[in-house]
Amino acid sequence: PTHDEQMAMLRSLLADRFTLRFHREQKEFSIYALEVGKDGPKLKVSTRSVGAPSVVGPGMVYPQRIVLPARNATMNDFASLLQRAVLDRPVVDMTGLSGRYDFDLDWAPDETQFGGEIPAASPDAPSPPLFEAIQQQLGLKLEARKGPVLALVIDTVNRPSDN
Repeated sequence: PTHDEQMAMLRSLLADRFTLRFHREQKEFSIYALEVGKDGPKLKVSTRSVGAPSVVGPGMVYPQRIVLPARNATMNDFASLLQRAVLDRPVVDMTGLSGRYDFDLDWAPDETQFGGEIPAASPDAPSPPLFEAIQQQLGLKLEARKGPVLALVIDTVNRPSDN
């Protein structure tokens, strides 16, 4: 199953097992806004066929660097992966780019990424830090700010019954 299908199955399981009921609403949070850089995007349009799945990651972790492949990826796919796996706050796609792209992002991790689970690269690492790599390699930028996020608000939840 795709990521979206997996999440739908998980929502169904939680709703059934815990009588979980929720709704979504816009809230203001600290976010990273993914935007086009001042010199424009440096993205290669995907060569995959129409309808081919989007693949972002898994990345390859080397000492001092991470390489994240993306094939047939939208900017929303990329922002979603950064939010889920790499960064500590929501990443919102504000690029306005609607295409599908192929790229490899190569960067030196730091202690704020991956929940601190991957060792930080040394200052003399051959790859640039994440924010610089996104600018240099993709022509995009990540900017920390406050912004709207579609938040999940729990209405009811109950303890599950004994099996």
